[in-house]
Amino acid sequence: MAFVLAKGNNLKGLWDFLKEMSRIDNGSLVTTSSITCLIKVLGEEGLVNEALACFYRMKQYHCKPDVFAYNMIIGALCRVGNFNKARFLLEQMELPGFSCPPDVYTYTILISSYCKFSMQTGCRKAIRRRLYEANHLFREMLFKGFVPDVVTYNCLIDGCCKTNRIERALELFEDMNKRNCVPNRITYNSFIRYYCAVNEIDKGIEMMRRMQRMNHGVATNSSYTPIIHALCEAERVLEAEGFLFELIRGGSIPREYTYKLVCDALNSVGAANLIDDEMHKRIRDGIGSRCRQVMKVKHITSHIRTARMVEGV
Repeated sequence: MAFVLAKGNNLKGLWDFLKEMSRIDNGSLVTTSSITCLIKVLGEEGLVNEALACFYRMKQYHCKPDVFAYNMIIGALCRVGNFNKARFLLEQMELPGFSCPPDVYTYTILISSYCKFSMQTGCRKAIRRRLYEANHLFREMLFKGFVPDVVTYNCLIDGCCKTNRIERALELFEDMNKRNCVPNRITYNSFIRYYCAVNEIDKGIEMMRRMQRMNHGVATNSSYTPIIHALCEAERVLEAEGFLFELIRGGSIPREYTYKLVCDALNSVGAANLIDDEMHKRIRDGIGSRCRQVMKVKHITSHIRTARMVEGV
């Protein structure tokens, strides 16, 4: 019921409901876990101030915030770019003897958000500042004895690659191997996208081959698409066609734009017959099936959104 009220933006009803439930059965119905889930829902709905109010009201409901509650509210604050308040809560958790010390996920939330928001600012100075904060937090968590996981590394590597700091990204990649943290497809895709964007396509291909050779992930659309696009732009059309066939043999269907790009590139060099009719039909059928699935999901999502609006009214 509390989640319905939160999603319907009925905040007065939400507070009254929680207050009433805390009085029933000595407050056993309102627990730390339920409040944490409620904070998560409010944060996802963009009601960050209300999520923060819910966090600070936990004591009124005889609940004690744990590390999961702190992580949820920090994540909600970072989602709207309120890093000052998020850092304040982190510093509170880092106090000696505090009941809820931070964990790896706490630092990962902030590192990921710094990297994500650095690209949204559009200002070089702000980008440098955000990435500095992310790297500073990473070093701080290492100093305090935390062992970063693959998600933490992926956030930093992706942020460095998107801001052309490839030396730092490679340094983090080597650090992963030293700490026996196995990279995954997301790790390699960050490097593939960077190398293809700066026209170092062969290095991007080598990264994908290394992923396949080390069995660190299965190359899918997200791995092949940047390579195919870069090869077409570099007029290496036959290689692009080879990677398109390799993608299909792996059980994936290329995106519609990628398929049309390769077809146009082959037509421009008079090699349109390299893709036979059967392969054309297979690709088009796969693209059509995927479009129908997406439209089905959108239809369901629109119904859910309409139902929420009715509940809010």
